[in-house]
Amino acid sequence: MTFAQRPECLAAPPTYLFPDKGRGMKKSTTRSATILLLATLILMVTTIAPRPVMASTFPDVSPSNPAYVAIEALAARGVISGTVDGYFKPDSPVTRGQTAKILVGWKKVNPSSSTQIAFRDLDATYVQYVQTAAAQGWMQGYPDGSFKPYTSLTREQMAVVVVRSLGKEADAKALAASQVDSSLRAFSDCGSISSTARPYVAFAVNWGLFSGDKNGRFNPTNAITRAQFCLVLYRADQRVSLTANRAALAAFMDTHLFKPRNSPITGEMVLQNTEWYGIPPIVQLVIMTAETGLGDPKSGGELARHNNFGCLRYHGANTVWGELSDGKIWVAGADWYSFPTPQIGMVAFGRYLKVGMNGHYLRCLTAGPPDWRSFAEVYYGQNVSGFEGYVVKLKEYEDKYRAMAAQHGLTL
Repeated sequence: MTFAQRPECLAAPPTYLFPDKGRGMKKSTTRSATILLLATLILMVTTIAPRPVMASTFPDVSPSNPAYVAIEALAARGVISGTVDGYFKPDSPVTRGQTAKILVGWKKVNPSSSTQIAFRDLDATYVQYVQTAAAQGWMQGYPDGSFKPYTSLTREQMAVVVVRSLGKEADAKALAASQVDSSLRAFSDCGSISSTARPYVAFAVNWGLFSGDKNGRFNPTNAITRAQFCLVLYRADQRVSLTANRAALAAFMDTHLFKPRNSPITGEMVLQNTEWYGIPPIVQLVIMTAETGLGDPKSGGELARHNNFGCLRYHGANTVWGELSDGKIWVAGADWYSFPTPQIGMVAFGRYLKVGMNGHYLRCLTAGPPDWRSFAEVYYGQNVSGFEGYVVKLKEYEDKYRAMAAQHGLTL
């Protein structure tokens, strides 16, 4: 399936986008039916000791910070550092000069002393890094010959430089206008993204490197903060690792998760959702486990194997969801429907996680680490009995699968 054939490109998403109340993709009154539907995917994970809390490298970045893992990972590699007094200042903006320096370290390129690319406003602090970033084609100056090293980098500028530094500029520019529009439509302020930056932002969003704020805005001209900058680079690292280890990751999921359960879902389907919708493999596995691990795989049986993620609520055949359905409303007379193939079911699952609740799920799930509590508050229902236990289980499943993958030299 090509980019243009993806379900999200078939039509504009409906404005209501699954108006969840209480239990996300499911209703509490049909919980047992939902569990039976998905029961063959993954068995319940046994009790697991929670991951120990690591000491923070910087006193102003606590483990509760959404960018904590990203900051710690980049600090451990020497890509980022703190201030002279040891602080990181995660909410401070990143300057263009700092961006050049970080990118050079991130890409492991030796700073150049070449003067072939010269800017009139550089000082000794950043000159080598800026010249190197410019020579690599990652960053450019302004028409007046300046670089403005102490000017804050905007979010849309960050999309441009990270796509270039990943060597994906040609791919971004190859996106058709309709594809760009489809990818950016989720942001209420998409019209504010400059025409030059639009394909880069679309590509970065498709790769899961960026998400909007809680109000569904991209904020293209806002200065990107140091914490946000780290999150983007960390997500880029994960995506590159995913691409490099795609076959091994798919085989790992098939061998240790799906095939033992006779599941119709495959590791490749999970990775396609990551590629198309930016949903990390780990969170897909965690959610599938939470939704199937309490069921009986025998009684779930053939129904689950055929219908897969048929628990998405039916809102009419004229919606993008209805277009994916085979029209079979079958669960205890409720308004649910099924999908004709496991592949289509997984596509709908990935799309739901991306755009459900105006992107709320995507923002929670692409945080580093995933914000399971914020996710569950909407998906499960904060006031529903068992909420706290549900959040704990999500974290346990995450730890379990990360540990399993690490034993095989992989990162989920």
